Amino acid sequence: MKKLIVLIDFSPYTPTIIKVAYEWQNSYGVSLQFINQIPGLVPTLANSPGKEQVIVFEKQEAEKKFSVELKKLALPREKAEFLAIDSSIIHFLAKETSSDDILLLGLKGTGFLKKFLIGSTATNIINHLNRLIIALPKSIEQALPKKLALASHVNFPFNEPALTHLLNTIGNSIGEIELLTILSETDDKTESEVYLNALKEKLDDKYQCLVKIYEGTDAFKVIKNRYSEYPDDYLVLQKGSRTLNDKLFRNFFINDLVHEGATPLIILPCKDD
Repeated sequence: MKKLIVLIDFSPYTPTIIKVAYEWQNSYGVSLQFINQIPGLVPTLANSPGKEQVIVFEKQEAEKKFSVELKKLALPREKAEFLAIDSSIIHFLAKETSSDDILLLGLKGTGFLKKFLIGSTATNIINHLNRLIIALPKSIEQALPKKLALASHVNFPFNEPALTHLLNTIGNSIGEIELLTILSETDDKTESEVYLNALKEKLDDKYQCLVKIYEGTDAFKVIKNRYSEYPDDYLVLQKGSRTLNDKLFRNFFINDLVHEGATPLIILPCKDD
């Protein structure tokens, strides 16, 4: 069974992401593992037994908080695993997760952070882990994706096995897939059309697909206006691609679409070397 690993911090956003996770479990048949990184507020001069006692206490308190959240939401405790950790979340996920797992986390970047980042924890996870990641904005209205918008470029082809893994997990709720690219002045439109149509042919037998090529000085504005009208869309970007590595594209997709537009984000892992 595919595992959905859900990162929670008991902020006001936590109930939303818990409800989304359970809805994914009911719809996609995934197992759930919730993870909380405890503060580990141990006095510097505390001896080893003292440190262990503080950590054990914090883990017990985290478990209680999780149970309380589930009770408030009327969700079954026995259908989810909960784990409180005192180590680095990045190191834990790198060691304890596999390429078959899906990470689910919330986006809370505000102010200066959201100009170029997604939020410190989410950014670190995306930058340091090559995993399939689902990142949800605060004001998400639709938990199950009805349409995927795959932003790609001929020079940064999609990791097709990872895309297949994603579709095998959530494909039963997908009604449409849009394959889009934004052309710069130096991009060859014909090459982009050939690549996107070839990808479309591979998906056409199972999904309704369409190809969209945006170009010109108003390309970003057109996309933003279009997706502001479709709250059921999930934006799909690939780690290592132009959409995440190029400052202009990252700023547009992350800041304008994800944060301001409240568009849920899916990050595909890059291909293995």
